[in-house]
Amino acid sequence: MKLSQYISNFSSWVIAWFIATLCSTCFPVSASNIGIADLPDSMLTEDKVYELTFSDPNMAKSIIDEMRRRKLLPEHELDFIEGDLLVNNHYFDEAAVLYLEALESDSVKSDPNTRMSLLHRMITCYDGIHDDRNTTKYVKLLLDEARKNHNKPMESIALFNMGKLSYYQEDEDLAYKLMYEAIDMMKRSDYAYKYDNLRYDYNTLAIMLQRDERYEEAYNALLGLESVVTASTEAEPEIRNLSRKELKTLYAQQAIILHKLGRDEEADKAYAKWKTAAPEYTADDYIIAPYLANSGRADEAIKIYTDYENTLRQRGDTISYHMRSMLRSMGVTCYRIGRYKSAAEYFLRLANVTDSLKVREQNSSAQELATAYDTHRKETELIKRSNSLRLRNAWLVGTVAALILLLVLMSRQMRHTRLIKKKNMALVENIQDLLAYKSELDRLKQLLPQHETEEYDRQASESTGTMSNYEIDNHHIFERLDRQINNEQLFLNPDLTRDDLLRIAHTDKNRLAKIMQQHEFANTSDYINRKRLEYAATQLNSHPEYTINAIAESCGLPNVPTFNRLFRKNFGMTPTEFRKATKEQSHSYASTHYE
Repeated sequence: MKLSQYISNFSSWVIAWFIATLCSTCFPVSASNIGIADLPDSMLTEDKVYELTFSDPNMAKSIIDEMRRRKLLPEHELDFIEGDLLVNNHYFDEAAVLYLEALESDSVKSDPNTRMSLLHRMITCYDGIHDDRNTTKYVKLLLDEARKNHNKPMESIALFNMGKLSYYQEDEDLAYKLMYEAIDMMKRSDYAYKYDNLRYDYNTLAIMLQRDERYEEAYNALLGLESVVTASTEAEPEIRNLSRKELKTLYAQQAIILHKLGRDEEADKAYAKWKTAAPEYTADDYIIAPYLANSGRADEAIKIYTDYENTLRQRGDTISYHMRSMLRSMGVTCYRIGRYKSAAEYFLRLANVTDSLKVREQNSSAQELATAYDTHRKETELIKRSNSLRLRNAWLVGTVAALILLLVLMSRQMRHTRLIKKKNMALVENIQDLLAYKSELDRLKQLLPQHETEEYDRQASESTGTMSNYEIDNHHIFERLDRQINNEQLFLNPDLTRDDLLRIAHTDKNRLAKIMQQHEFANTSDYINRKRLEYAATQLNSHPEYTINAIAESCGLPNVPTFNRLFRKNFGMTPTEFRKATKEQSHSYASTHYE
């Protein structure tokens, strides 16, 4: 098979990577831990590499090494093949180096289709290492290249990834608009590998919709996935067991979403299909765990999560997004069934893993990748440019101009900083007064038995005629609800929903909405988030050693961008600004008191 016959087929390897991300089943593959085997000629084909991608990645790597040694294909084609194998096994940094090498090939530069396929691969790599800046860069490059060459399938791929980036930036409306547009564009194309791309698109869309509790739309996305999950083309290299893994994942997602929709009988049928689909393949069983936990089989869910944790540990995958997701799920599941000590332990471990991931991101793996590549390929060119007299003179002129501009900006910035500092100090005082007032109010409420409070309110209203019995009942419902939520700190549960509040309040959704508007001037979501943010403010004040990520997790808002946005909306400043202003206020008070 020539390169042109499989170059556009990367989407099938992307869906393979997507399933591998969900299932975490790949064995470690790297250039450092696999030797070159003495293989027969019949094994030395690119088709054989893709066939063994999941079932025997070590052998696949040995085949590539032997093909390089015998020079059976040009180097840039072998870079393609090895890069795909590394992507499917989560070695995104190493794969990106190979793809960058291939991009420098004259053969690739002269072939727009090959170049677009490589840009698609680069998007996958940077998305895999959570580098949004470089992901955005290559999405734009692919979109420009696709439109320039009137390539609708590649334009669809670029639009879908642009939608994902918009989703990560919390612009859900734009995100879904772009993703649906991309799917429609791919469906109308005659692209030979459109079904492979549609599998990936529907999978991603269903997960995002489920995360946003848009379960009807998520289920429709799964129906779209079901229509293409077994489809394939004769031209694509076979990846052994991929279709069965996809089908098992589909049934697990169906069971979860159908249960969320209250269609329990259909959910049970999907679960029964899941149990019979590829029973020998158990490494991705953790996907079904949320369904088990929500359908009253928490012990089974905990066992699956425990097995998954052991698998991650055996792979040495202890500081990763997979481990973070598992710890959070275990913490929530234990909390729901009353194992509060175990839940606390998992949430503590979750905070530690989150902190470690933050440190790792700050080390910027993407920058290390760029440095390694530039050192390997462009060292001579960089030295020559650095010695250029023209560039040196331009640098000197630019430096002088920059220094002058910097002095002006520093003067303005210092003035602006002083103003912001005063504003933040005032905001902190207001926030602390508000928290102190609410704390004292809650304490006083606790001192008076609930039935005495209700009788006092009723007698007071009858004497003044200020409230009807209906309004008094609403007031009592709210007080009981608010008391229970505060006493049990239910708002710390990130999965707390309006339905939970309805069960606690023993009322219907219309009346609850009126009660919330009457007492909080807000809806149920704003009411719960307000309590979370007030709790977060106390944590920021009393625990300066906690990271923002850990506090966001602890208060029930694990999505840090969302946490920052809501904190600013409610308090007029970000959590970081609040913490800094609180610290400065404390130092100012200590200094004044000492003097």
